[in-house]
This record gives sequence, C-alpha cells and structure tokens, in this order.
Amino acid sequence: MRLGRRATPTNRTRAALLAAALAATLCGAWGVCLAQRPARAARQGGGGASAAVVAEGVAALERGDFEVARNVFRKALALNPRDAEAHKYLGLLADRAGDLEGAARHFAEAARLAPASASARNNYGVILMRLGRAREAAAEFEASLRADPQQPNALVNLAQIRFAAGTPADLRAAADLFERADRLAPDAELARALTVVALRRGDREAAAARYQTYAARLASAGAPAPDARTRAKLAAALFEAGLAREAEAEAEAALRLDPAGVETIVLLARAQLARKDLRAAGRTLEAAVARGVEAAPVYALLAEVYEQAGHPENAIPAMRLAIQREPQSEKYRFAYGLLLTNVYAPGAAVIRLEEALKVFPQSPRLWFALGLAHFKQDKDEEAARALLRAAELDPKFAPAYAYLGMLRVKKGEHAEAVAFYERALGADPRLAVAHHLLAEALLKYPEADAARIEKHLRRAVELDATFAPARLALAKLFMRAERWAEAVAELERVTALDQNSAEAYYQLGRAYTRLKRPAEAQAAVAAFRRLSETQKKQDETELREIVRRLGAVRF
Repeated sequence: MRLGRRATPTNRTRAALLAAALAATLCGAWGVCLAQRPARAARQGGGGASAAVVAEGVAALERGDFEVARNVFRKALALNPRDAEAHKYLGLLADRAGDLEGAARHFAEAARLAPASASARNNYGVILMRLGRAREAAAEFEASLRADPQQPNALVNLAQIRFAAGTPADLRAAADLFERADRLAPDAELARALTVVALRRGDREAAAARYQTYAARLASAGAPAPDARTRAKLAAALFEAGLAREAEAEAEAALRLDPAGVETIVLLARAQLARKDLRAAGRTLEAAVARGVEAAPVYALLAEVYEQAGHPENAIPAMRLAIQREPQSEKYRFAYGLLLTNVYAPGAAVIRLEEALKVFPQSPRLWFALGLAHFKQDKDEEAARALLRAAELDPKFAPAYAYLGMLRVKKGEHAEAVAFYERALGADPRLAVAHHLLAEALLKYPEADAARIEKHLRRAVELDATFAPARLALAKLFMRAERWAEAVAELERVTALDQNSAEAYYQLGRAYTRLKRPAEAQAAVAAFRRLSETQKKQDETELREIVRRLGAVRF
C-alpha cells in the first residue's frame, strides 16, 4: 500500500495535474495508489498582485522550469505572506527536492492560513507521515475529511494510519475508511487493500470475497497491475490464511511477471499441495528447474512432492541436489534424514545424519532424526541415546520426548511412557500426536481414567481434525462406554479420512450392529474382510503417520 496520497492546489485543471506529478508519494506495505484527483477546495488567501504572480509561477511549472517557479512563488509571498496557494506550491517543490522539513513548513503555513482547505490539510498530513509523525498526520487527514468528506486520497491516507496501528478497533476503522474510498473511486488497488485488511482481521470469508473483486477489477481493460513483489506478498498472506486457491491464483500472476522468483515458485507449489494437487505442484517445480531456476528450496520441495506421490527414486536425488546447492543448510540435512527414514532406508539415513552431525554437532533436530532412524531399525538403545541428546540440547524439543515414550511402550513400561508424553506436552501443549500417544498409554492401565483419556483424545482431534488414529482411539473409548452413536460418528470420520483402515470398518460393523442398523453393519464387515489382509500394512501406515507428524513439527 502507498501512504500519502496528496491532494493538489486548485488553480486550473492543467496546473492541478502538474502539481500532482510533482508530488512524491510515500509507499507503504500494499502499493495502493489512486490516480490523483483535483481537490475541491477553493484557493485561499491569494488576491490581487500575488494571485497574478502565482499564475506566473504555475506557467513556469508547466514549462518544467522549477527553479524559476520557486523564485516566482517566493516573490508572491513577498507581496502577500498570507497567500496559501504560494505556500502549497512551494511545499510541493520542496518535497520534490527532498527537503521534507521545508515542505512541512510550507504545508503547515498553508493549513494555518486556509484551515478549511481540504487539500492543504491533506498535503500537510502526507508530509507529517513521511516525517514519522503519524498522530499529527491523522489529525490533519481528519480535518481534511471534515472539510470535504468525499476525498478518496485523504480517506486512504487515514485508513493506512489506522491499519498500521493494528488494534481491532483501528482495523475496523481502516476497513470502513477504505470502503468509503472504494465507493467514491473503485479500483483494483483499493480492493487489494480491503483484502489485506480482512486478512489481518482474520475474516477469511470477507478476504476471499474481496479478493474476487480485486481479481475481477485487474482483469478489466486498462487496470494497472501490481508488480511481482506486491502480488507475491499478497499470495503469501492468502496462503497463510488458508486460502490456497486464491493464493495459487495470485502466485501464478506473480510468477508470470517474474519467472525466476524462487520464493514465488515455492509458494505456488505449496498452495497447490494445500489443494492436494500433487501433479500441479510437481509441474510448477519441474518447469522452474527446466527454466534454469535450480535453487535449493525448489529442489527440496520437489523432493517432498515426489515423496508424497510415491516416487522415492526421484525424491532422494532431488534432496541431494538441494543439499549440494546449500551444503551448510541444517534444515535440508534434517529433511534428507527424514526422507530416507520414511522411504524405508533408515540405514542410509543413519549414515547421512552422522555425516551431518559432524558439521552440526549441536543440532537437536539432527540428533532427533538420528534417533528416529535407529527407532525404525529397532535399535532401541541407539535411538534412546540420540533422542536423549536431542532433548538435552533443547529441553523444549517435544517430539524427542514423544519418541522416548514410544520406546518405553515397546518395553511395556507404560508408567515411564506416560511421564515422557507428559513432558512432551509440557514442552508443546499443541502437539496433537502427544495427546494421542498419552491417551493410548493410559488405556493400558487396568483402571484407566476414562475422563482423562477422553480429554486428551478430544484435544488431539481438536488440534488436528485429520488425525485418523486419534479419532479411531476416541471411537473405541466410546464403545467401551457403550456410547454407540458417538462411536459411529467418529468411525465414519475415520473411514472418510482413511478408506483403507480395516480396524475402523471392523469397529464400525460392531457399532452399527448395536444400533440395529444391519445393512450398514454388513457393508462395514464386508469392507473389513476385504481390507483385513492388509492390516499389517495398515499398522505400518499408522506408525508412519505418527512418524510423519512428529517429523513435520516446526522447530
């Protein structure tokens, strides 16, 4: 967004447009900038001989003779120190020359001499903003709007000050001011500003609607398009708000403007991944590489896409290329270790992670990844040592505690497992997997506290609604308590998330039977029989899902 839309002195239309061209504009976060419009206020303070001299100065401006114009306007002030128009033009010329203090003096004097002049107050506010005096600038914009409420420029200027303040009340005020400006002079940039305000307010529905207006206005003939950086920033904000489709559209537009923009390429692919369109994400990244954009982030995300698509033979070399381009990246070494572990090559992962630890010996997440690779090889002692080292280096490393708990479960030491899971939740209460694992461990006790278990499972699915194993565990808990309807609701969600869960269909058949729904019970049992041969694979998938979620925690 651009801050500081300046109104122009009204002498005649041509002079007003020329003054607008002279007026520098302060750019803010969004790049919003309407075409300048002549202000409505009448000339203040000039008359007689000084008015004729001001007209002579305007003629010099039209010729592009700025130094002559400056001297002529000073002559006008010598004849009449109260000529507000002369002060306005001198303020514009001072701003053009980079003399903000001089511009402030002239605009302040113009505002003092013509307090009812909307343009004088707005121009003074712009300079105050550029001098970092936002509160005083806001007062000038408010005064300008009292003089003339129908000014898009002043409305935008004040809206941006309110937006920058960032409180809920200020954001509401910014939205109202932008809307008023948009009603007066609708354009794409104002629609973009309204989209960003909605995003900052956390109103996804309004942001999506505003974005559609913005996109439609941009598509209209003659609409000026933002640059690649501006479009990429909006795409990132849309993606952060969970508006993947809108983010994808904006990122595509940014990429057309700058095909070599690495951040935009990665953002576009991530938006496509969020829409579960692996093919589109792969095409975006492969096309970038084909264009010669062989950056580490592109290869790293391409490895992730290949892995999700079930092509480890492509994922592994792509990740190696990412590391070759950024060998000092701990992040990529970590991702490579997890990739090798996830594609059933934990032995190779151990080798690569041990190499990485020679470079980054104090990295808790590399120690964690090493522990995970040992865990997948059933080398429990080595896994425990690596995981304990990760926790020692970072006592808030929740996934390390979770895996230490899983190692204790393998030994049947459920009390110790519970203690580790509680430490994981102490480090990160929002770790859904830890809530699930703790509940599972508590279920092993003969006199399990059902209320406590239900609390943790509910919290797990609240934090991650797509986490099918937690929903399955919650359903089984309901079945123990003969809460059949609730169990069915959870099991149906599980089968919607994972259509290959044999156990979910088995339990669903039992629950349907208890609810006297024979046809649905028979269908569930048939599905179970069809899938039961793959139950071992399903158990491995569930463990892999836990591994994936713990490995995906942001550090």
